[in-house]
Amino acid sequence: MNELWHTHLFTLGAQNITVGTLVSVVAYLALLALLTQVVKRKLVFRLLRRTQVDPGVQYATARISSYVIWVVGLFSILPWLGLEFKSIMVAFGAIGVGVGLGLQNLADNFVSGLVLLFERPVKVGDRVQLNDGVQGQVVGIHARTTVVRTNESIDILVPNSEFVSQRVTNLSLHSRVVKFRFPIGVSYSSDVEQVREALLTVGNATPSLAVGQSPEVLFLGCGDSSLNFVLRVPSDTMLHTPDVFATEIYFAIWAEFARRKIEIPFPQRDLHLRSPTPLSVQLLEPGNLSWLQNKVAKPPSDS
Repeated sequence: MNELWHTHLFTLGAQNITVGTLVSVVAYLALLALLTQVVKRKLVFRLLRRTQVDPGVQYATARISSYVIWVVGLFSILPWLGLEFKSIMVAFGAIGVGVGLGLQNLADNFVSGLVLLFERPVKVGDRVQLNDGVQGQVVGIHARTTVVRTNESIDILVPNSEFVSQRVTNLSLHSRVVKFRFPIGVSYSSDVEQVREALLTVGNATPSLAVGQSPEVLFLGCGDSSLNFVLRVPSDTMLHTPDVFATEIYFAIWAEFARRKIEIPFPQRDLHLRSPTPLSVQLLEPGNLSWLQNKVAKPPSDS
């Protein structure tokens, strides 16, 4: 067993690599990975969860801590393997050539991931809208990609570089309170003040209304078939379920309008006929077409 442990495999720099050395390196890396998980989950998350720190900041701190542990741990083991600093710099130079030749995207996404973690223009828990119009919640920022989960529980893997180099809408960058818009049209015969009161009643009654906030009603003008209003309701709990919130609000609007007898119109058109002579109108009994038959010209007879 002792002979197997000291069996020579190859030489790395000035260090002879044996089976024991290789096993020790594997065990060291396993312990390093375990230490990373312990620091990230047990220490960082437990400590920060006791504070008022934003969940996105907690995630970024844990992720950066794991990166630091890995970098320090790997640099600590290199002298043990007989690698000098000069050799390490040569290796990094070779890696730089590889990045320049074919790993630009990988390096770009990794660096962009670090930018996201440090600068935090997008963080875990944010509601974002991508360039293609898809909205979702950021559930993870990894070394290469950021995971965005839609309302249909579909995870979209977005390269980190897109969040740095392209335009992305962050709906919750500085505040979790979002003013949701609910357009609604009413009949021209409606009392606009009564409509305003009805919409405010719905907005104030919803349990999703943000604390210390008030709903707003906007009268946006006169449409082809309706008077157009918008109900704006601030909420900090429905950020990631806007469709559910819209369903809740519109059910309440329908019930409140029905109680107040406010009509929601359907599209309609008025037809105006211009004629030099008055048009004659005659009401017929159902099925009686004799008047119409007398007006139809008969074809000329063959004589």
